[in-house]
Amino acid sequence: MIIQIKVAGMSEELFGNLGIGTRLKRVYDMLGFDMERIYQEAGLEFRVRHFPVVFALHNLQDLTIAELQKISFLTHSAISQTVKQLMAGDIVAMKVGEDARSRIVYLTAKGRNLVRKLLPMWDIAHKVIFDLRQESKNDLLLGLDDFEKNLRARDFYQRYQAYNSEIQRPEVQIVPFHVKYRQDWHDINREWVEKYFTMEAADGKTLENPEKYILGQGGEIYFALVDGDVVGAAGLKHQGDGEYELTKMGVRPKAQGLGVGRKLIEIIIERFHARGGEMLYLETNAVLKPAISLYEKYGFIKVKAREDTPYGRADVCMEYQAG
Repeated sequence: MIIQIKVAGMSEELFGNLGIGTRLKRVYDMLGFDMERIYQEAGLEFRVRHFPVVFALHNLQDLTIAELQKISFLTHSAISQTVKQLMAGDIVAMKVGEDARSRIVYLTAKGRNLVRKLLPMWDIAHKVIFDLRQESKNDLLLGLDDFEKNLRARDFYQRYQAYNSEIQRPEVQIVPFHVKYRQDWHDINREWVEKYFTMEAADGKTLENPEKYILGQGGEIYFALVDGDVVGAAGLKHQGDGEYELTKMGVRPKAQGLGVGRKLIEIIIERFHARGGEMLYLETNAVLKPAISLYEKYGFIKVKAREDTPYGRADVCMEYQAG
């Protein structure tokens, strides 16, 4: 965060990104103050805050409150208050729509007459804003279009919570196999297998005796710990001739969303490269869509299913492609 400022010249912005809302409001106030002065000097009882409603009604004619809100992106409350103020001045009025429950807002004769006086002023204001855009190094309007589009796609609150969850997320520690975690290896994997499928013979051998079927064949096993508690596990099985398999990766339900799966995949890929592996693959099932999506993010691509698979449920095979 940059908080440097040259007090004398005030050439540096104190608040940086944190002050963007304040700066936008400041620009609005600067423009609004001058437009209010222009309206006043012209003898018109019109306020800047009335502009969105009156301009929309002039261009699109009769509109409901909901339509005005959608067009202006202002709140329902703000639009309703503005309409009430304009109705009090006999600038707009309401009528019943086709649906008896809806109310249509429209310009009165007085309102249309007011707009005729405002149009030349708005035309000049349009030219002034265009000149300001041309004089500026960066086009504010184009920048705002992009900024607002991105904000509507994913609002500030969602983005804040994403960062906040990362900050508050407990540290995930990755450790190699130790006999004290042997039961966790079994339980974590059995839990997810039985949740979606049925335990098979190949599962039993690997989970009951990892020393023989993974470690003893030149493979490796890693565990994910959070506050000393084992919450995930994954194996790197050596199949011979530079071929390795990412196998038996599971995460306890209570640890979902902590990035445990990512950490486990990363250590497996890291160890695969460290050992000079030539091919890394995994077998899974199409029903495990979140897992497949995660694998794809790390460079795994779907290939033809292996004919020698020991798992009846394995209908998806993926191979790692180094980026």
